[in-house]
Amino acid sequence: MTTTNKSWFEVDRKGLKQLLAARDKAFLVFELIANAWDENISQVTVTLSRPERGRSEIVVIDDSPDGFKDLSHAYTMFAPSLKKNAPQRRGRFNQGEKSVLALCDEASITSTTGQVLFTAAGRRLTRKTIPAGTEFRATLRLTIDDWETIGQKVQTLLPDVATFYNGVQVPTRHPLASFNATLPTVLSDEEGNLRPTKRNAEVRVFKPLDGETAMLYELSVPVVETGDSWHIDITQKIPLNQERDNVTPAFLSAIRVAVLNHMSSQIGQERAAEPRVRAAAGDPRVDPEAFKMVIRARFGHQSVSFDPSDAGSNREAASQAYTVVTGGSLSAGEWKNVRKSGALTPAGHLFPTNHGAKEPDKSYTRAEWTLSMLAYARFVEAVSPELVGHKVSVEYIKDRKMVCGQFFDSHFNVNLANHDVGNWQLNLELMLHELAHTVVRSNDHLHRDFYSKVERLGANLSLLFGEGRGADAAECLKAL
Repeated sequence: MTTTNKSWFEVDRKGLKQLLAARDKAFLVFELIANAWDENISQVTVTLSRPERGRSEIVVIDDSPDGFKDLSHAYTMFAPSLKKNAPQRRGRFNQGEKSVLALCDEASITSTTGQVLFTAAGRRLTRKTIPAGTEFRATLRLTIDDWETIGQKVQTLLPDVATFYNGVQVPTRHPLASFNATLPTVLSDEEGNLRPTKRNAEVRVFKPLDGETAMLYELSVPVVETGDSWHIDITQKIPLNQERDNVTPAFLSAIRVAVLNHMSSQIGQERAAEPRVRAAAGDPRVDPEAFKMVIRARFGHQSVSFDPSDAGSNREAASQAYTVVTGGSLSAGEWKNVRKSGALTPAGHLFPTNHGAKEPDKSYTRAEWTLSMLAYARFVEAVSPELVGHKVSVEYIKDRKMVCGQFFDSHFNVNLANHDVGNWQLNLELMLHELAHTVVRSNDHLHRDFYSKVERLGANLSLLFGEGRGADAAECLKAL
């Protein structure tokens, strides 16, 4: 004779317990606290006794006016959860309590709607009630190490309501920043099936305490360590694995980009070079202004990109204490964002050494020269034959995007946008620099031959006046 059982399958509590045995026991307390937080409460208290002979008692009490609405959900796995369509409540499958119960030797849940007892003999409902809230009480097997670890990890929670653990309130923390971002989540459809979707939610950023590793949180409960700079709390359901202790790499990437877009001003040089930050900086979703801040943090405010079209400009930029960012310094994604944001200017745009490649914004006629401009030009014309064997003249331009001076065969330009012709120390430095190009036909200012020639010209200039030569130049100086 055949028999029919209305239930398709049964859950073996012993088998479930074995599956859960390897998990960090802190999840027991996290599940119970999260369930309380999901209700309309102002306080939750947790007491977990120190193990004696390998057993502890845990008691969790909240003050929800409605209590536990449907006690059958305490022992029915995958029953339609009231929280499935509530993005700001953590529950999904009515699975959390069962995971806890599977590890308990005995337990009771007492609420406004009744009581359910879990003993070695089985499950039993009673009529006992309490005026408000829910009390969960159970005994379970714990080691001293488990108990100490749970006590430490409870302190990583980010409670928004008064939460007490073994008589001491878990400290509340104030976020460094908070912002809204559209992120993946899961909600139930009209038929109750969970579907992935996107929703705008608040993201809170917290500074880890000393000794803490940064973590990703879901609704104030830690999920997984990230090793990032800050704790990140998402105030809605996030897509989790079955064990509720990890997220997909795609979701973590989306979070990191969102955080970078809003926290870029607080990223220093060391953090800017971290692989996680660089991955977010190379993402097409990064905000251009945030990307610029990351580049400045990493390479400094004086930085340019390597310019293959003007090799000398790269050396010129380096000689002016600029960081020249070469191709291998950034990923393909980061270079795309450089071009999109304009975070780095090619060296040839700021320090062009291909003379004639760009017309200056303004060229001064001699009628526009001031006395200072005239005096400097006369001095260079007078002293240059003694130093380089032929007369070199001076012309004046103005262009903020060009270097201080540009040397040509018989003259050099003085860029008044970047040079003060009234400062004679600067004048002499610029003259020696430009005259060195008459001998060293290179725009590489870091080449040994070039700076050696500058040194020799400086010495010759000193000897020129010390020996009484260069009368015309001396007369120019006296006239000043």
